Amino acid sequence: MRIIIADDHFLVLDGLELLLSTFDFVKKTSRSSDLSELNKQLQKEVFDLLLLDIRFGKHDGRELIATLKKDYPLLKIIALTSQDDQMTIQSSAKAGFDGYLLKIDGREEIEKALKAVYAGEKYFSPMTHQAFFKAATSPVNQTLTPRETEILQLIVQEKSSKEIAEQLHLSEKTIETHRGNIMMKLEVKNIAGMVRSAIMNGLVSI
Repeated sequence: MRIIIADDHFLVLDGLELLLSTFDFVKKTSRSSDLSELNKQLQKEVFDLLLLDIRFGKHDGRELIATLKKDYPLLKIIALTSQDDQMTIQSSAKAGFDGYLLKIDGREEIEKALKAVYAGEKYFSPMTHQAFFKAATSPVNQTLTPRETEILQLIVQEKSSKEIAEQLHLSEKTIETHRGNIMMKLEVKNIAGMVRSAIMNGLVSI
């Protein structure tokens, strides 16, 4: 398989490249330390699998994955991170990652993940499996009403308050009130923060 690693830490890139070179099933490895470089390489060459750092420089991998999947539908993407909290793992899975690896996972787990995801399976290392499948609902999600969730989905789709009001047959003032309530509940200050929180917490589909 042909694998590309996207991480802004050179020690991680060096270590993973060295490790992948010891797997006989890995035909080619490449690396990118920023988004611009990653896009150039994906446009230039065909890769089977991408190891993507969730905190990729200034970018959040959970916000990048929708575009990556759209532009490269055959590319399998594994989240690579040092974050093992339940919210991060669950929001990553909802965002569309095919697998989830911690940077402290060992050689055996990395090999299992690569083979499983390449074969079309979802893979979560044992250290993340329990957190992902724990039956818990996001506390943020519990605070939003069905109407607020509906409006939040339309905001993420870049609809204006006027457009949302027309679509839901409500007044523009009512939409603005709902939007203010959503921002307060999500503890954000602007639309950009609202969209980011919605995606990271898996509150909407993208």
